[in-house]
Amino acid sequence: MKRSWEEKLKKIEELASYYESNPLPPVYKPTLSKPFLPSPIWKIFCRQAEAFNYVKTCKEDVHVFALEKNTQSGQRFYLVTSYEELWFYYTKGYKTSLMHCYEVIPEKDHCKLYFDLEFYKPANPDADGKSMVAKLIELVSQKLEELYGVNCSAKDVLNLDSSTDEKFSRHLIFLPQKAVFKDNIHVGNFVRRILQPAIRLIESNAAAVIPEEGAGHVLHCSAEGVGSDGSLTNLTAVGDASKDWPAIAHKTKDTETSYQGENLEFSFLIVNDKGGNKQLFVDLGVYTKNRNFRMYKSSKAGRNVILKIAEDNKFVPKCEQNVSMEEAYFLSSLVCN
Repeated sequence: MKRSWEEKLKKIEELASYYESNPLPPVYKPTLSKPFLPSPIWKIFCRQAEAFNYVKTCKEDVHVFALEKNTQSGQRFYLVTSYEELWFYYTKGYKTSLMHCYEVIPEKDHCKLYFDLEFYKPANPDADGKSMVAKLIELVSQKLEELYGVNCSAKDVLNLDSSTDEKFSRHLIFLPQKAVFKDNIHVGNFVRRILQPAIRLIESNAAAVIPEEGAGHVLHCSAEGVGSDGSLTNLTAVGDASKDWPAIAHKTKDTETSYQGENLEFSFLIVNDKGGNKQLFVDLGVYTKNRNFRMYKSSKAGRNVILKIAEDNKFVPKCEQNVSMEEAYFLSSLVCN
């Protein structure tokens, strides 16, 4: 028994001596499980501009993400890494640093069409969130076909949910094949263009007398001049940034009367805020440069409600070799991937 204890003590002393001469680095960077990937990059900055400047010096395919501290202050710092490296840590349960993670959508980068949808449930007791999401997807798909010839359906839309008992909250990422927008400013212009009837409805105070039977069918809205405001990029042309994106103008023969009828068809997009004022179901404030957009499986600071796959989601990603279904959903959810 004494000899066994002495042998164990000797081994412990040998290990202690080894670790003293070979200390662990202050930041542990494990090798990713995929041997074909480049060396990992994991750099954190206090300022977003510093992170973007660092990205310019990297030969690797890296991106900027915002990490929000778990406090009410909402303070953020910025991480530069690859999608693969981030996912590696994401799945390891590092909740203290990665549970409040945002994709930074760079200014002038090509990106997918995305939406942030929400309404306050107590102020909208009759609102059917799932039905509203389905109608919006139908509307947007119709406009993509009308204006750009892009085929899209609910099966091409990743539907993410972070709703609570008090608030209905969704993120939609549109994934039609081989088509992205020039940048998120163009995305915002496209969204505002197709939602003009609902915006006019609010501005004209007609929302106060909206009938309960509203949006049975999606009608056409004027798209004159859409090309310069909401240009869509075919992936085959992405490499030539010097070319102008095609503009597709579509004129309608609406009269003032038909405008009013058309606007009422968009009444499902109008909800009440906490004060009872009318507002859009779609948040139009998420289309600014270098926008921080919350990521799949992350929650806001101070909360524990993550963005997860919605019950009514119909999108199923195609898994490439060595990519799990969960990682495929994650990659599909990234606006600039």
